[in-house]
Amino acid sequence: MPPVIPHTAAQIEADLARRIGQREFAPGARLPSYAALSAEYGSARRTVARAIDALKARGLVVGVVGSGVYVAE
Repeated sequence: MPPVIPHTAAQIEADLARRIGQREFAPGARLPSYAALSAEYGSARRTVARAIDALKARGLVVGVVGSGVYVAE
């Protein structure tokens, strides 16, 4: 398997928004952990956090302290 090329925050945001739009992550579903997304996209945790923050600002996801990030209902 070839190495994963690191993604930018904008690329991760766009891909997660697409996956939410296609209902890969349904409303109310918990997104994978930052660590899992970091591994999936080959990017630093902070890069994933910036992408998630952008999705929160767009109203696509909500964070629940101590629980995770969920797709907005």
